[in-house]
Amino acid sequence: MFDFGSFELSGMQWAMLALTAFLVGVSKTGIPGVGVIAVPLIAIVWADAKESVGLLLPLLIFADLFAAGYYRRKALWGHIIRLLPWAMAGIVAGFFIMRQIDGKHLKPVIGGIVLIMLALKYWQSAGGKQAKDGDINLPTHWAFAAFMGLVAGVITMMANAAGPVMIIYLLAMRLPKTEFVGTAA
Repeated sequence: MFDFGSFELSGMQWAMLALTAFLVGVSKTGIPGVGVIAVPLIAIVWADAKESVGLLLPLLIFADLFAAGYYRRKALWGHIIRLLPWAMAGIVAGFFIMRQIDGKHLKPVIGGIVLIMLALKYWQSAGGKQAKDGDINLPTHWAFAAFMGLVAGVITMMANAAGPVMIIYLLAMRLPKTEFVGTAA
């Protein structure tokens, strides 16, 4: 898929790739919203947006392995298992959507997804400060998990940017701090 024989990047592109890797690492250590910025950075460096999504995936998986290994004792697996079938269905839906979009047209879609995820992150932050007791009033019904799983699956397939969706889902579950971080990892 990648032609490494003609793999030439400028110094600025290498710097942006290094920043992408740094942001992914920071997002896995406790500042989860930062990771969404890595998505457009790598899409800027790589000409084909589909390839940029594929290139970012191993980096995210590698960072996830470290985060999950470190926080594995704090994870509440029931919340993940509840979300998993819906997220898998979203990944399949995202696959079929991706087949209809070429790499050139995927960049604006990725940009839109990232802007929506940043808006969700802002809404989550602002909502938490405005609520009387600091909690955001989000549903905990199974349909909420289904919706969030589907959305997370589609977004992760198309842009590797489902972090804010997962944060909102986990906030709705009202997990204690260490279990929240462990489950998010």
